[in-house]
Amino acid sequence: MTVATTALGISMVFLDALIANVALPDIQRDFGVGESGLQWVVAAYSIGMASFIMAGATAADRFGRRRLFAGSVTVFTLASVAAGLAPGLTALAIARTVQGIGAATVTVTSLALVSAAFPDDDERAQAIGLWIGVANIATASGPVIGGALTETFGWRAVFMVNVPVGALVLLLTAGYVAESREQRVRGFDMGGQVLFVVAVGALAYGLIQGQQFGWGSVEIVTLLAVGVGGCAVFAWYEYHHRDPMMDVRLFGRSAYAVGIVTLFSAFFSVYGMLLVITQYFQNVEGYSPQRAGLLILPFALTIMLLSPVAGRLSARSGPLVVARTGQPLLVVGLSVVAVGMPLSVGAVIAGLFLSGIGVALVATPVTALAMGAVPAERSGMASGIISAQRAVGSTFGFAVLGSVLAIWLGHTLSDDLRQAVPEASARRAVADRIVQEANPHAYAAEIGPGRPLPAASPGTRDAIVEAAKQDFVQGCQMSVGVGAVICAVPAVLLWTGARRYEGRRGTP
Repeated sequence: MTVATTALGISMVFLDALIANVALPDIQRDFGVGESGLQWVVAAYSIGMASFIMAGATAADRFGRRRLFAGSVTVFTLASVAAGLAPGLTALAIARTVQGIGAATVTVTSLALVSAAFPDDDERAQAIGLWIGVANIATASGPVIGGALTETFGWRAVFMVNVPVGALVLLLTAGYVAESREQRVRGFDMGGQVLFVVAVGALAYGLIQGQQFGWGSVEIVTLLAVGVGGCAVFAWYEYHHRDPMMDVRLFGRSAYAVGIVTLFSAFFSVYGMLLVITQYFQNVEGYSPQRAGLLILPFALTIMLLSPVAGRLSARSGPLVVARTGQPLLVVGLSVVAVGMPLSVGAVIAGLFLSGIGVALVATPVTALAMGAVPAERSGMASGIISAQRAVGSTFGFAVLGSVLAIWLGHTLSDDLRQAVPEASARRAVADRIVQEANPHAYAAEIGPGRPLPAASPGTRDAIVEAAKQDFVQGCQMSVGVGAVICAVPAVLLWTGARRYEGRRGTP
C-alpha cells in the first residue's frame, strides 16, 4: 500500500509535466497571450520544482517524510484547483509555480517513503522499480490524457483532474503509510535556498520576457546579470558553507559532472522541443488537442518501454556504453524533427520516436554513471542534485527554445509578408498580431471591418497565412536545431570527460 500510495502521488507530478502542453493553444486563445505566455504556463511549474526540490529533501528528513508527503500533496491539489479556476495568465503562472513547489516535495518524500518501507535490498529494488514504472506510465499518458480532457471538457480540466486523485492519495496516506525520518538531520541552508531561487528565477524571467521587453532593455539586461551573478555567488556560497544545500565539490568528479551536464542537456532540449512541437501540430498543422497528444505518444511511450531495458543494459555492459549510444541517437532524433517539419508530419513523428529512444538510453544510464562516481555517504545529496538538474534543464529548455521561436518570428515575419501586404503599416499590424498570439492564423484579427486590410481578398488571406506558416516552421526548425546542438556537446564529453569511468562499474 505504501508503494501504491506514493506511486499514485508521483503519477500526478509526472502527469502534470506534460499534460498541459497540448492545452497550450486553447489557453493561448482564452487569455490572448503570445509565445512568452505559453512559456510561463509550462516553465512556472519547472521553476517551482527546480527551486525547492533540494529544500524538500532536507525538510522531509527534519519534519517527517509522511507528514511532508501529505502536506505537499495537499498543496499540489489546491494549486491545481487554483490553476483550473485561474482568471488570467498571471494567476495561472502563480498557481503552476505553487504546483511545482508541491511536486518537488512529493517527488523526494515519495521515493524516501518507499525506500524506508523496505529494509531488504532486493525488495526495495523491486518496490522502486514499480514506483518508477508508474511514474513512466504517467509521463507517457500525459499528452493523450491532456488532449482528451482539453477537447472534451476544455483546458481547465487538465488541472482539475488532480483533485480526486489528490484526495485519494491523502486518504491512503492516512490509512496505510508509516512515518519515517532521518536519524541525522542536516541543517537547512536558507542562504543557499534564497540564492538558488533568485538566480534561477531571474535567468528564466529574463530569457522568457527578453523578446517582449527588448534584449537590450534595462530590465532584461539587469535580470540576466542578476541571474548569472546569482549563479556565481551561489556556487561560491555553497563551496564555503559547512552544510550546503548543494555540495558543488561533487562536480569535481568528472563522471558526475559529465552525467549532470548530459541530463541537463537532454531535459533542456526535449522539453523545449515539446513546447515548440505542440504549437507546430496545433497552430501550424491545425490538429485538434487530442490528435496532437496522440502524435506525441510515440515519444513518451518509447521512453516508458525502453527505460527498464536501458537499466538492464547498463547493469550488463556498464552505463557509459549505453549512454554513448543514447546521446547521439537523441541528437539524430532532434535533427530529424527539425529537418522533417517542412516535409511531413510522418518525418516529425519518426524524429520523436528516435528522440524517445535516445532519452531512454540516456536518462537511466547517466544517472547510474553519476551516482557511481560519488561516495555512498554523499548519495542522498548527489541524487537531489540530479533531480534538481532535471527540473532546471526543462525550465531553461522552455525559456530558451521558446524564445528562439519568438526571436525568429520577430525578425523575419514582417519582411516575408511584404509581397502579400505591400502597405507598411498594415504589414506591421498583421505581423505584430501573428507574433503576439504565436499563431499563423491570427492574421484574421487584422483583416476585417475597421481593420488595416478591410478589403482583403481570399487570395491575400491565403498568401498571409502561407507566409506566416513558412516562418513558423522555420522558427520551429531553428528552435529544435538549437536543442540538437546543445545535446551534441555532452555526446562528445561522454567520450572524453568520463574516461576515468571506462570499463568500470564501481566508483572511479
